[in-house]
Amino acid sequence: MKVFSSIKNQVVKYLNLTRIYFLNNKRKAKVSLDYSVRIDSRSKVQAYSGTRIIVGKNSYLRSNKKGYHAGMSFCTTLLADSEGSFISIGENCRINGSYIHSSGGGIVIGNNCVIASGVNIIDSNGHVLISNDRTKGRDVPEKISIGNNVWIGLNSIILKGSIIGDNCVVAAVLWLKEYLNIIALFKVILPLPFLDLKCSLL
Repeated sequence: MKVFSSIKNQVVKYLNLTRIYFLNNKRKAKVSLDYSVRIDSRSKVQAYSGTRIIVGKNSYLRSNKKGYHAGMSFCTTLLADSEGSFISIGENCRINGSYIHSSGGGIVIGNNCVIASGVNIIDSNGHVLISNDRTKGRDVPEKISIGNNVWIGLNSIILKGSIIGDNCVVAAVLWLKEYLNIIALFKVILPLPFLDLKCSLL
């Protein structure tokens, strides 16, 4: 029975990889997923013309809530939708029911990172800040950099221009914009909704 289950898992994995390559090649996008990447059937990787998405070895794009320790309200989605957009995820990362969207600034995630369910990582606000007509105009996207060995807690929102240093633990339900760097392992940034954080904590 274990042998059958193992074979089934491998077949599902390769079917998911094939599905993602086929869909993105039709759009003339560059998608590079290492063969060791695990992708649940509901996970989405969507890249459009002039964009690229890279996922490193042994990473897991998870959308199956079975065995997960918290709620998982939506499936993992990687979306690069504007010319020059890119998403790069390092090796041995676990992306659990999170939404990662590049609109031109770019998103780089290091190795050995864990991103909990409900996290949104977005390199554009979508609209300009000062406007007489909210239905018009787009802001300028800014790159997001997330270091190695970072843990981002449940339902956090990482906004454009954010830099998270190596070994950070970002508390659940945190809204982060700007710069966060923690050198010591596992110091936790407490939830401070709606604040822009500019800090370098030692």
